[in-house]
Amino acid sequence: MWFISIFDAKEDTPRTAIINERAEWFKKGLDKIFQTRCKSIKRFEVLGISPRKIFFVIETDDPTSLNLLPNHFGDAWNSVTYPIIQREMVEALEEDHAVIGG
Repeated sequence: MWFISIFDAKEDTPRTAIINERAEWFKKGLDKIFQTRCKSIKRFEVLGISPRKIFFVIETDDPTSLNLLPNHFGDAWNSVTYPIIQREMVEALEEDHAVIGG
């Protein structure tokens, strides 16, 4: 199953705290644990904004693995995770037409 996790850095979190949390993540080996529990992980960052905003697109058969991210980074970030599916624009338009009518 695919998920999108959205992380917004809290306004009052200094950049050094974010850097320290990231270093702690790697020091504890959580990156390797997370990678073994997920089939695919892609990280995207919005450029040119402050505070920082990061998106993870994750494929996993173990949704409990998604708890690793907010549990570790929760102090400096607001986060939310949603299950997602990929659909082509035509599919979405056809479904909208079927639901709305016209």
